[in-house]
Amino acid sequence: MNSIIPLLAALLLAGCAATPGQDPEPAKDVIKDPAKIHGFFLRMIRDRQEKMAAMVTTLNPDEFYLGIRNRIAPDLTRRILLGFEQHDLKVEGESAVARWCNKEFGISRDFKLISQVGGRLWKLEITREQIEELAKAGLAWFRRQREAADGRIYAYPPDWIPAPVMTSCPCGR
Repeated sequence: MNSIIPLLAALLLAGCAATPGQDPEPAKDVIKDPAKIHGFFLRMIRDRQEKMAAMVTTLNPDEFYLGIRNRIAPDLTRRILLGFEQHDLKVEGESAVARWCNKEFGISRDFKLISQVGGRLWKLEITREQIEELAKAGLAWFRRQREAADGRIYAYPPDWIPAPVMTSCPCGR
């Protein structure tokens, strides 16, 4: 009897950990609020669901997927996107501009959010060229790391900290 009590407690805790309220908000609800797009976008990329992340962008899901998994620097492109913080969001009528910054890579970009259906649905306007530009910024970051490591590649000690491109965010925050 005493061994059943811990088992029941473990099952109860496991059931509480999987409550339906913890499910991520679906894309159809996220696109109604431009402030929610950043979080959803990053969460889907983190979970390796690039095609779901594309649901809140103007790109076709296949184009977005191929852009993220580019030949230039796929891991660095993903790392750049995951490091973006939203520092500003200005909504003016049926358009908005979001400032996304990544201190580690020294990138600060203004991304346009466009409204559809009279301001009730929003999408992040991003192009394949912008994604490729992020990949090239990732390569520049990699070159900086190699310079900081005296030209060594893949020989970093476990406690090595990447050399930041910038000490503060380019937008001043």
